[in-house]
Amino acid sequence: MGAIAHAQLDTLKVSVSEIFNDEKFKTSLLFAKEGSNGDIFTVRNYYSSISNPKGYYIEHFNKDLKLLKRTTVEVNRNEIKGLFLTEDSVILLQFQYNYKEKKYAFAKLTSSKQDFSFSEKEIYSIDRNRLEKYDHFGIRSEPEFNLHRQNHLGDFVESENGDFITLNLFTKSNEGNALLVIMFNKSFEKIYEYEFENVISLKENATKNLPLEYQNMVLGNNGTVYFLGRVFNTNNKNLEKSDEPNYYFVLFKADAVSKTQKVIPIESNNIIRSLQLVTKGDKLAAVGLYTDTVGSSFSYTSGNRYDGAVLFNLDQTSLNKLKESFQPFSEEFMIEKYGKVKEKINSFLSYRSIFMLDNGDLIINVEEFEMYISDDNVNAKRIYKDIMGFRLSNDGDLTWAKNINKKQDDWSLDNIPFLSYTATIKSDVAYYFVNAASDLKLLKNNQIELREGPRLYDLKIYPTGLLRHDKVLNPEIFNAQLAVRFGILINESDILMQAESNDKPMLVKLYF
Repeated sequence: MGAIAHAQLDTLKVSVSEIFNDEKFKTSLLFAKEGSNGDIFTVRNYYSSISNPKGYYIEHFNKDLKLLKRTTVEVNRNEIKGLFLTEDSVILLQFQYNYKEKKYAFAKLTSSKQDFSFSEKEIYSIDRNRLEKYDHFGIRSEPEFNLHRQNHLGDFVESENGDFITLNLFTKSNEGNALLVIMFNKSFEKIYEYEFENVISLKENATKNLPLEYQNMVLGNNGTVYFLGRVFNTNNKNLEKSDEPNYYFVLFKADAVSKTQKVIPIESNNIIRSLQLVTKGDKLAAVGLYTDTVGSSFSYTSGNRYDGAVLFNLDQTSLNKLKESFQPFSEEFMIEKYGKVKEKINSFLSYRSIFMLDNGDLIINVEEFEMYISDDNVNAKRIYKDIMGFRLSNDGDLTWAKNINKKQDDWSLDNIPFLSYTATIKSDVAYYFVNAASDLKLLKNNQIELREGPRLYDLKIYPTGLLRHDKVLNPEIFNAQLAVRFGILINESDILMQAESNDKPMLVKLYF
């Protein structure tokens, strides 16, 4: 049996809602949560065009995706940033601008699960002069929908156990830029807040002002927040200087008692493209991709150079580094991607998901993604190419690295939801759901290539690195196209996504 094999689906199940024939606007799925009884609550945005958002559908479905009730929230200098459940309540986190008071604010909209009647309560506000102007309320935050805008709001993160929610904001202070971190319990009562204005310097007893290159933020089950930033040694922000890294990474930590930061000591001179924090239980790690050297490897047509995957295991309490591992891509991986042995990858890679398993192993999923802006600077061609998955053991070994050949592109934002892919993990197996043509192209190296089409495929990578694929032929979704780009995990493995049948939306749950 070769490295890629065809297999019959044996565990995947499908549940579908009714088709929403009465909806006159375009919609997309933003948030979804599953309650303890299996009921599902969702937030979908609706719009006449991407640049003209109208509002949100707030919906309650039973475990079989029968719609029980629905209400709407209109867009008027406001947008929904999150959906949260308690035992009895549904809570929406709303970001808004108060024109009269000249301030930005966060509010919680709370309703009982039994009937949708939301009450609003402000939980945090900040003067408008402390933030960069925000004027694209109701528009999705993904880069595909924001050609000329940057995200100045930071992240909104919920702890694994659901007991804590934190948000960070990129703020402006008297001394320069700062990063504001605010922690809430699950009822959105504030526990603490800190503003990080300075970062530790490599020179003893010295600090330097922000900015730093923010990487990401994670939240522990005890309400401790961690975030990671890269600090450059020179103003030009070049990754490499005199054949050495021109930066260092700082790990920040905050809880109800104190805040602290620590430089991650890195022994290797390999150049790290980016790092992402991930946590599960008592484990904390930073993972990413690296290159041996930057040199002149960048090209506007071929992208950045990548040579392998990097892992740092970190102690949650002391922030000490427990493990450092740089793992180069194997010849087998390069042959899967290029059909021949090459020393490096040149591409534009975007993180799509990172999973930490119970044993501390990590699965990193990235995608080749590019945008080419039109000559009139108004539209862009979005290109989604190969999927790459990497599994790193808790000890730092590269257990497997797989490349899934794929070619998709489109100028129309209406078609973006059906491109790219959704990934999940179940019983130590990595699953990837992709829309593609009914007939797959067989490449010279005996690999398949997924090209644009309406059929849903399920690709599985087993712990050994064996890759299998199959077409999902469930009759309930055979005539529907699934919006895999915006699939949402509603528990540890099941996926909820919107689909379209005859240009009308419906919801689809894939579960095991």
